[in-house]
Amino acid sequence: MGYDDNQQLDEDVAESMGDRPGILFAGGVAVGAAVLALVWVMVSLMSGGGAQQAPDSSAAARLQNQLAAVASVPPSPSRLERCATAAYSLTTPLQAAAPAMDQWEVHIGAMNKLVVGAITLPQATAFWNQTRVGAQHRIDHFHAALRTLRGSGVDCPAPGLLDKAAPADLRSCAAHVDAEVRALDAARTAVNTWDMHVRDMERLRTGKLSPTAATQMWLSMWQRGQDQLKAYRAATRDVGTPGPCLIVRNGLLPQSSSAPWSPSPSPSRSPSPGMESMH
Repeated sequence: MGYDDNQQLDEDVAESMGDRPGILFAGGVAVGAAVLALVWVMVSLMSGGGAQQAPDSSAAARLQNQLAAVASVPPSPSRLERCATAAYSLTTPLQAAAPAMDQWEVHIGAMNKLVVGAITLPQATAFWNQTRVGAQHRIDHFHAALRTLRGSGVDCPAPGLLDKAAPADLRSCAAHVDAEVRALDAARTAVNTWDMHVRDMERLRTGKLSPTAATQMWLSMWQRGQDQLKAYRAATRDVGTPGPCLIVRNGLLPQSSSAPWSPSPSPSRSPSPGMESMH
């Protein structure tokens, strides 16, 4: 998949998460219509033209099966359950973004060290070559997680759309989801810039981009990337813990699922310690 495809995908995902409209559940309407239809069938079976007739046993059996099917229709999930599902779905792309962002941070950190004279150009180049390895795989993994999210959607009302009578646990879970959406949007923006630079490095390596053009593009992406990384780190810190979203976890997720449910973890490493060893 090319960068333009990923960008279109990101725009689609961003649009789908913008207002996060609730899904209209038609279960109650369908059940009501089915019950009315069955009552009509029963009346037709028990009385016809004023003459009493014995009900057809096969028709009665079908009626019983239809009643059982109506009774088995599951209730529509509550808003809290829908928000809990959204919180869990958002966790996957957020976690996928973390290793890509860590790599991008090391790459930018090398440039920062080079500018202040803390490392030499050969040392910075070594870091850049190191962070290039596996970078596209991590970026693609993030975009794949976004595709999955686009398929499931984010069905949780924004905190500002909740009425004053909304329960506290719903408000808290909706706020958590809102923070995850903002963090994912920041991650998407930063990953896109890193993606462009990774592709530029590959074009430079294969002779499809001149060193002069590559340098100019890198200087622009370096400054932009710093700002985007700061926004991403701040947004992920705001996510916090799932809180009340966890209270319905066992009822929504497969019991066999053993994957931990937590927000995107804060980065545990910085480019600085690794660079110090090269002095």
